[in-house]
Amino acid sequence: MSPLSPSSSHRRAAAVVTGALLVSLTGAVTLAQPAAAAAPLKGAGTCADIDVVYQPKSAFPATRQGLAAFLRQQLAIEPAVLCLINAERAAIGRQPLKRYLTLGKKGAPTLGSAAARHAADSVKLRWWGKVTPGKDCRPMKDAPGQCDPHVNPQTGSTPLSRAQAVGYGRRCSSYAVAENAYAGWGGSQVTPRAAVTWWMNSRPHREAILDPAFTEAYTKAALGSADPAAGSVTPAVTYVQMFGRCG
Repeated sequence: MSPLSPSSSHRRAAAVVTGALLVSLTGAVTLAQPAAAAAPLKGAGTCADIDVVYQPKSAFPATRQGLAAFLRQQLAIEPAVLCLINAERAAIGRQPLKRYLTLGKKGAPTLGSAAARHAADSVKLRWWGKVTPGKDCRPMKDAPGQCDPHVNPQTGSTPLSRAQAVGYGRRCSSYAVAENAYAGWGGSQVTPRAAVTWWMNSRPHREAILDPAFTEAYTKAALGSADPAAGSVTPAVTYVQMFGRCG
């Protein structure tokens, strides 16, 4: 894979680091960019749970059934996103991406673990969005007015370092990772459909999703917005998607 030139306000950066190609992709939706205005997704009519609105635990009855319902919605998000992006890949003859599940608490962590931690940290620290006075974030090199959502301002972690932290690439002669990010708030903006629609209508994000070099993908969601521009609007959800290739 070779670096691409940045397009409009959504940037793509690529760098070769210790034999691994790191592709860092950024994007956060705002309420001014409704998903409904974009082209429909290929898997919209066949993929399940694409309109799940991730609700907090408090939105469910304090019963065993309520807890089960809360956990089910959380577990539905990743398969819904994977189905949608694989439908897009199938439409142009690309092989489907896979995800590998961690079996038990002692199972080996995957890129999904890295994505989940970054999503949770992003919601906790809320550094995404515009650079403002007093805000702790690293400005993007090619868009200095925007905070880089892929660099944790407290730990300095990046998509590559997060992948390495969970052991990705140790058994590979070469490997690549990429990361897509999305923060949405308010009604239909928080669903798997909204996240994938936004990514597919942003050139660098779409190219990562359709890249034939990648073989696996993981998408994790955390309640709350990583971008403080969301204010107190609910529901709000932050997505982090990681791609991998181990050769």
